[in-house]
Amino acid sequence: MRNKLHKNLKERISKEVAPQSPLKYLMTTDILDYIDILISIVYLYTRPKKGTGQSIFLTEIISAVGHGVRNKLRLKKDSAIAAKTGAFMLFSFEHMGMIQVVKGGGLNGHCVYLIKLLNDDNIKKLWETVKLENSSKMPSTIPYEPWTSSKHSSGASMVKTGDKELLKSITPEKHPMLFEAINKSQSIGWNINKEIYSITKWALRSKTEAFSDIWEQQNPEAKKTKVRESKAIIDIAGRLLDSEFYHLYYFDFRGRKYPTTAYLHEQGSDLAKGLLLRKDKKPIGNEGYQWLLLSIASNWAGDCGREDKAKTDKIPMMDRYHWASDNEEIFLSYAEKPKVHQGWMQADKPWQFLAGCVELKKLREWQYSKGDFNNYQYESHLECFIDGTNNGSQHLSALTRDERTAPLVNLVPSEFPGDLYKYIADHVWKNILKEKESMSKQTVAECEAFIDQLTNLKKSIFKEEAKSERRAQLLDEIKLLRDSNRSLIKLSCCVWWARVLDAKHKRKIVKRGVMTLPYGGTPYGLGQQVIDDSRKHGIEMLVFSEHKWSSYMGRQIYDTCKVSLKRPMQLLGLFEKAGKAAEAEGRFLSWTSPITNFPVVQHYTEGRVKKIYVQYGPPHGPRKNTGYFENTFQLSICFIEDIIPSKGKQSTGASPNAIHSLDAAHLTLTTCRADFPITTIHDSFGCLLADMPKLYSLVRETFVEIYQTDPLSSLFNDIGGNIENVQVGKLDINDILESEFCFS
Repeated sequence: MRNKLHKNLKERISKEVAPQSPLKYLMTTDILDYIDILISIVYLYTRPKKGTGQSIFLTEIISAVGHGVRNKLRLKKDSAIAAKTGAFMLFSFEHMGMIQVVKGGGLNGHCVYLIKLLNDDNIKKLWETVKLENSSKMPSTIPYEPWTSSKHSSGASMVKTGDKELLKSITPEKHPMLFEAINKSQSIGWNINKEIYSITKWALRSKTEAFSDIWEQQNPEAKKTKVRESKAIIDIAGRLLDSEFYHLYYFDFRGRKYPTTAYLHEQGSDLAKGLLLRKDKKPIGNEGYQWLLLSIASNWAGDCGREDKAKTDKIPMMDRYHWASDNEEIFLSYAEKPKVHQGWMQADKPWQFLAGCVELKKLREWQYSKGDFNNYQYESHLECFIDGTNNGSQHLSALTRDERTAPLVNLVPSEFPGDLYKYIADHVWKNILKEKESMSKQTVAECEAFIDQLTNLKKSIFKEEAKSERRAQLLDEIKLLRDSNRSLIKLSCCVWWARVLDAKHKRKIVKRGVMTLPYGGTPYGLGQQVIDDSRKHGIEMLVFSEHKWSSYMGRQIYDTCKVSLKRPMQLLGLFEKAGKAAEAEGRFLSWTSPITNFPVVQHYTEGRVKKIYVQYGPPHGPRKNTGYFENTFQLSICFIEDIIPSKGKQSTGASPNAIHSLDAAHLTLTTCRADFPITTIHDSFGCLLADMPKLYSLVRETFVEIYQTDPLSSLFNDIGGNIENVQVGKLDINDILESEFCFS
């Protein structure tokens, strides 16, 4: 397949690229110099992404291909030539039957050009030919050189930003923690967990429950995307089965650290994490053994037979340990015969759970070989993790010293974990029921009858074939019912949601909205999340929800949080206000993160969009009045070399970026304070089992260290905000040191 692509490109360049063409540089370059970049970008960009309606846009992929190829050849930025280069090369994939360009509906009636996948398997086969060393998206089997300036020897930039002056300002002398943190991460070597790898292909091929997140997808395109991601992870793991490998890292503009690698890394999916082992190892000791059991319990995150129905990741640590200890024989059976004993697939994180079971089995086998089951000097490569609780809300509560919300996000000691989601859900449904009770019995009855009629019609549609006459008839009936009952649709919002009775269902429905609220959530955005998640929760009635009912829930979540989380919500408003002021003054909002000294700049810019003509494939048909052929598209291309400030983003980005910069500072500080290698993933911290007792204490100490600097004052001094009227509570930030569930 690779040879066919090479041959196709070579023939087309000789036939279609004229000496006067802007693509003439392709005539004097070797296809082998860029074919791996071409394949990698096409593979990655033909994976539909969230937020795009699962569409793959032609303009996006041809620009990415063109810029990628030209960067590889070290040519200057030229977005017009990049788009034409990308279109030329992408046509070879269509010529070989792998994709097809189709017209789709855009905004305001305008058409857009989309990519339709025809043969995803062949694209995957091409990607499997890409050598590890030829793609920045693959792990490296050779350790990367350490960062000594903001520009790496590989050509990568330390911070992903368009602000060149900011990049120049970052030096080891001024920002020692940034260099220490990124170089520590980069020095960590990884191996593939062969026991886990051996079961992955069978589990995916057999469509087992280990991949239930795939099979439960209602959207066929989303299902294909998840299958492709899992296959990619397994494929990369197979290539690295007998190798140690490393990742190159960079910071985003808020200070969060990411690997450049795609798919298989410690910030990836449960499957990716389950496949990873650290290259280094340590004797686990008694405490490391306890953390192994705690990790197994946390990754199970399911029922443990308690009367209160609490899951294993929501009970006291000692209870988790005892539960795991009591069920050791079951865990060992999973590790011994995972294809036969498939209970491990019910875990919340099945692959990390199984990896823990396998490690427990290795430990016991080692002890047996030593003839001493009290000997815990077994050397383990396995990492375990502890996570923050509603980390965004944790930072907001700490900033405002809010003693009311602190117990809900575990900033203070408690017997059981706080549950912010349940707290908000209880208040949301209290308001819903109050609204319903204020309505007359007749109105409620009319709403109930309308809901039943509309739901039954929607259910009937699922039983009909896609293009049947009966289905079309049902759609007409639904439209007529909606049009004739517009007032009832609005009135029935609270009646609809009052039908949700299960406390777990209520918690699921509000969870994402509450989680994302500190990161700039709006009533509209929260409502859209309810719509997007309607098929994910396993709650049948949500599949038949109306748009207005979901929007109503978004507003309810937002309004409830405004009242129940008063101080944190007030702070979000002040961040937004500071962003609006910066927007009005024509400046980028900026601040310095506490202790780590990371320079955050909201350098929101975008390339000026211009319309250009791009030919797709060899000339076809007669010339049009424009002078171009039928297969020449007029496309709106983003010119990245001609940037302008983005509108509105200074205000909408202020609160999420401030919170992200604080959790990034916490991660960086913890990495630097640790005298052992750790893994960080936004609000999650990982290390070898032997080191977890120290890390468990360290993350609390560094969190306190951050907030002892009074980041609230320094943040608002930097961004020019007024906090005189901010209501600061009486929370003792040192209580975090004794909080069992703050990071667990």
